[in-house]
Amino acid sequence: MARHDRNYFCRWLCTIFGESRAFQLTNRFWIGTSKHWMGACVFWQIDESWNIRGGKIMLYDTMTGKRVKHPFCHIQWVHSVLNIPNYNLQQCLFGEHQLSSDDNMPIAIVESEKTAIVASGFMPEFIWLATAGKGNLSIEKLTPVQGRKVVLFPDLGAFDKWQTVVNGFAWIRVSDILERYATEENRKAGLDLADYLLLEHSGSLAS
Repeated sequence: MARHDRNYFCRWLCTIFGESRAFQLTNRFWIGTSKHWMGACVFWQIDESWNIRGGKIMLYDTMTGKRVKHPFCHIQWVHSVLNIPNYNLQQCLFGEHQLSSDDNMPIAIVESEKTAIVASGFMPEFIWLATAGKGNLSIEKLTPVQGRKVVLFPDLGAFDKWQTVVNGFAWIRVSDILERYATEENRKAGLDLADYLLLEHSGSLAS
């Protein structure tokens, strides 16, 4: 939870929201810094009881905010880097620790950690959580938000899959806003909510 000046993701956040707001988001989501790769960040998964379930190390481009995928995909788990023996990784929703701060705010759930953080900056009327993977949505992981007003914002191409997972749960709504407004080019690129919010912020998205 230090050296954010060396953290490429945090530096990129400053270019979008300004330093003050970026640091608020950094603290809200407990974004850490890793020396496993120069400039890498750590997305800690902290549950509603403030137990640290795990930490995902990821590397982002400080100029574009995109994940570094070449010459390989820069993703690693803290427990693997530290060689912790017999570690039993039990993932929770990223950002779940926020649930203890407000019982009334509606919940919004997306796929990636980056999207949850970016959306929180632009749409603070929700508590933003992330599944940390398209295939990580499950009823078990949704237990901490049971009974609350919940909206899911799946990435393009994931709407049907997420709808199937939560089918029959009246307190969960799956937003189809991306599916309704996406172009064929957007679909091929697999854009998510953060991409649209950033395009709108830059003035590149037609109104």
